[in-house]
Amino acid sequence: MVENEPKEPKIVSVAIPEYTIEMQPDYIAIGEKIDQVIEENFPGQDIAIRAISIADHPQYDLDQLTKIILETGTDKYDPNRKGVAHEEFEPYHADFQAGFGTVGKDLHGEGADIVKKFYENALIDRGYRLRIDLLLIYNLHQLMNAEKLDSEKPSVAEHLEPYLFRFKDIENKPGALLGIIQILR
Repeated sequence: MVENEPKEPKIVSVAIPEYTIEMQPDYIAIGEKIDQVIEENFPGQDIAIRAISIADHPQYDLDQLTKIILETGTDKYDPNRKGVAHEEFEPYHADFQAGFGTVGKDLHGEGADIVKKFYENALIDRGYRLRIDLLLIYNLHQLMNAEKLDSEKPSVAEHLEPYLFRFKDIENKPGALLGIIQILR
């Protein structure tokens, strides 16, 4: 294998049957399981983590959505589909919103934070709670921060700007994908 040859994204499944949204999840216990999978599979890597709920893609099952993401590099497979906060993020022309950091260095507790946001913040943003079903793990070096391109429109809250990303190579979005973690029920 050539040293700089791109690697196929890793597909990892972890069963967390106790993770439901019928009642408030144990953020820490579930988050620790998620963090462990990230640390075991992407040690020391600079990554962006995008969490996905299958509820946002009801026409697909987990394996079908995983296949689409592997082919396209993103869950944004339908150019006509508008995501949550589309109007707010649109002036940045961001490809997606994600958390980021170095695995094993500054991503401790990330899993608990993501589970909590999907349970609590989704209720505020959407009116219903969400369960995380997929984590898309991107090579942070294959991404760039999305800058505001439309000065006529309002900016997002300043604390959200670092979480808006664009692909550096828009012709090879799958090349930025390091892996997908499926969180099984």
